[in-house]
Amino acid sequence: EPPGMDMDEAMWREGGFGEAGYGPAESVLSVAEASDVGELFQYKIDTPVALGRQRSAMLPIVNQAIEGEKVAIYNSRIHAKHPLNGIRLKNTTDLHLMQGPLTVFDGGVYAGDAQLGDLAPHAERLVSYALDLDTEVAPTQQGIPAELISVRVAKGVLHAVRKFSRENKYVIKSSGHHPKKVLIEHPLDASWKLVQPAEPTEKTRALYRFAVATSSDEPVELAIREERVDRQTVAVTNLQDSIIRLYLS
Repeated sequence: EPPGMDMDEAMWREGGFGEAGYGPAESVLSVAEASDVGELFQYKIDTPVALGRQRSAMLPIVNQAIEGEKVAIYNSRIHAKHPLNGIRLKNTTDLHLMQGPLTVFDGGVYAGDAQLGDLAPHAERLVSYALDLDTEVAPTQQGIPAELISVRVAKGVLHAVRKFSRENKYVIKSSGHHPKKVLIEHPLDASWKLVQPAEPTEKTRALYRFAVATSSDEPVELAIREERVDRQTVAVTNLQDSIIRLYLS
């Protein structure tokens, strides 16, 4: 019985589980359809299931292929050197996928476990499940001197505008045998404007994501440049002579 679902007693009748026509795992089919109820959802069992007294059974809710893309996800706050293996899942079914554990197989071999949150129909979710030891990322940060853009004096008050810049570089190297897409996660600070690249691949409330295609031939570099403009107001009488000469120059 799917969690949180009230089953109509008329749908259950005494008898063996095999009497309902659901046999080995290779012939398991979905027996449910979903419908929205406000912000909740429910599964409706279309085919009655025979369940004997003192017996239990697991009913397949979804058994069909859904869209997915294999990616690597790098975030220096999670691991400084290696990204995580991940999958971008898209729920292409008409059913709501409930939250729960997810087991990943890659090429028929066990690859790791993950936790999947509630996934509504046609929604997407990025899921990570294991450390990608075949890929290394080397992040560096470069400080850039501040630039004085403009200075003006009005009614004894000096108005100065400065531009601050910073640049983060990520060098990605893959030792795998196949091309790979790596998503670089970079913190998003509302006080800084993204200059390079002009637009991120995707954006969340807390971070940017930049997609980088890698291969086993040579490292790939991603440069992220941000700028911030600050305005300063100060009375001229409060400035030292050396500061005034600096502005004059």
